[in-house]
Formats: sequence, C-alpha cells, structure tokens
Amino acid sequence: MKKLKTLILVLVIIFIIFNIYKLFIKEHKVSYKINKYNIEEHFLTKDKHHYDFTITNKKEKYIYTLEENLRKKKKIITNIKTYKSNNLICIVPTYKKELEKDIYCNLDGSEVSKNYLKDTNNKDFNKILSKSKINLFKESNIKSKYKKLHIYKKNLDNNIYFIWDYKGVYIIDSDDVRYQKILDYDLYDNVLSVSVDRYFVLFENTSVNGIENIYYYDTKKDRLKTFKLKKKLSKDSYINGVVDNLIYITDNKKKKEYTLDIRKRKLKSIDKDQTSYIVYKNREVKELNKSDYFMEKQIFVNNKVNNYKYTMEDNKLYKIRDDQKESKILLLELDNIVEWNIIGDTVVLISEDSIYEYNEKLGLRKILEYNELNYNYKNIYRIGKK
Repeated sequence: MKKLKTLILVLVIIFIIFNIYKLFIKEHKVSYKINKYNIEEHFLTKDKHHYDFTITNKKEKYIYTLEENLRKKKKIITNIKTYKSNNLICIVPTYKKELEKDIYCNLDGSEVSKNYLKDTNNKDFNKILSKSKINLFKESNIKSKYKKLHIYKKNLDNNIYFIWDYKGVYIIDSDDVRYQKILDYDLYDNVLSVSVDRYFVLFENTSVNGIENIYYYDTKKDRLKTFKLKKKLSKDSYINGVVDNLIYITDNKKKKEYTLDIRKRKLKSIDKDQTSYIVYKNREVKELNKSDYFMEKQIFVNNKVNNYKYTMEDNKLYKIRDDQKESKILLLELDNIVEWNIIGDTVVLISEDSIYEYNEKLGLRKILEYNELNYNYKNIYRIGKK
C-alpha cells in the first residue's frame, strides 16, 4: 500500500512538472509524413496560438496558418484527403481536434485561394467542392439605397464605414445607416480626416491661420463633439496614421510630430526637443532624424496580416508568408483597382464606384456603391470598429 501511494505521488509530481514545462513552451517545429505529403509544422505563440504548415510532395505545395489553441500538441494533422479535376488539385486536412475543415488548392502548379476559385466560377473547383462537402460563405447581391449610396448590408462584417460627402459623413455598419452633418460649407480638397476605433475625426483645415478646430463623431453615443487645440497646427500639416488609438500628425512648417488622443482631447509632442521622429511600417516602430524624416511624406503603411505580406500585381492580390518568400498565393482578381488598404485582418479595395472587402474567412464581398468614387476616392472613406 505504501509503495502504491509513493508511485501515485511520483506520477502526480511528474504530471505537474510536465504541465509546468508546457507552459513555458513558446515554439516547436516538427516534420512528418501523411499519405504522399511531407508536412512541416511550426507552432508559435505570441498573442495567439498558431500553427504554420507547409505541405508538399513532388508537384504540389500548400502554405497556410491555423489559429487554434490545441494545447501546444505536435503532429496535429491526422489525415489529408486529395481531390483532383483536370489541372486543379485540392487537399482537405483533418486534425487531432475536431475543427472546421478547410480546403487548399493548386491550379496549374501554383497555389490559389478557395475564394479566387469561387469568384472566377472555376468549374473544376465546383466539382471538387461538392465532393469535399466544404461550405463557403456566399456573397449577398441584395442592396439597399440610402441617399446617394447603395449598400450591401449582409456583406458587412465588424467594420464601420465613414463616407465623406463634403459637408458631413455617412455612417454605415451591419445594423444601421445614418448621416451626420459636420460643416456648413462644402469641403472638397485637403480633407484631413481619420477614424480611431469608433470615432470619425475631422481636422478643420480651411483657415489660412492654421488648424484649430477638431470635430469628432462618436458612433456609440451617436454624438458630434468639437474642441479647439491650445496650440494651432499649421495649415501645412498631415496625418501619418493611427497606432494604438493615437493619431500621429506632422506639422511641416514647425517641423514637429505630434500625437492626438481623441478621448482625452490632448495634443502632445512626440519629442519635446524634436531630435527624433517616429514612423511605423507594418506596425514596427523606427526612429528617423530630421533630414531623413522630412525627405518625404511619412505615411504609416501596413501591408501585413499576422506573418503574411500582401502585394498587388496587375489587379491581382497575393499573399506571401515571411518564411516562404519564394511562394505567392493568389487571393483575388478585380478589375480597375485604384486603391487598397489593410484594416485589421481585412483588405479593403476600391474599384470604379465600389468598395469591396476581402478576408480569408468570407472572401471578396461588395460593401457599397457610391458614384463619387469614380471621380474622387482619396480621403473619401474611413473605417472604424463597432
């Protein structure tokens, strides 16, 4: 009996030590083979748990990321089903844990997204889809009219759209559409506006004396507020971008960089003596000296979602994983793309008179039509969060 108790105690201690050890595991890499496929599995945890997979054989290659908390398990793929129709090959992996299945495809030897195949109405993909029993999100063609806008509300996800119409702003989300007048006059050019979470912010930049009045509309409270800056910004100012709900602004005349906290209504210098300036590229911060900073406009650019870089070539959007720079995955093709931006995990595109959204889960969807976009799409739209 005593020996049994000792054995149980030892086992409990081993179990506790093992689980404590697992808590400190941040990464693992394993290679294994299932059916005819070689699998490279890379587990990594930062803010979220995710698994990067590279699945290959002699002719095929599939690259994707799975964001799931599987308790840091290894070799989580248990089976891979293969489907083929003419020059299209697709795989559907299954896992140790019951997860929603997804499909990954190669067309003519190059990896393409399921959404691209759906949008191009690929007949071979339609055949494979019926066999694999994978369900894809269906874009809605139902639109409603509000003043000058045509809106596809069923295609909206969690974003709020702010559409400037020269005196005020349309506010559009999946629950409601409304209009907020801000100015008593038309403002066509040099619209200095930005969205910060649930706020639409407008800098009144019409006076030759500089920028003093700030308007901001709170979507949650459905309220427009305004305040005056204690120190005016010069007319020759521009918005760099928004990081962590702070608006970064550069005053070219004063050679200063500021942050504006819209909730506190407080404008603050980045550096009191302004010996260095901050820029963000893909959310990574860099410091520049004065001469380098003012060589060009420093707009904060983000073309990454997680560890994937996005690029546009000939109206085709691709993504490239950091560790697979030689491999591009075709996501979508859309005629006459004039502008695209990444907001969170969503790509927002403007083509002719329309705004579209793309993400991996829902694919490409038309969000709204606004005739003014044919003539003026710069600074017309902003995107916030519900």
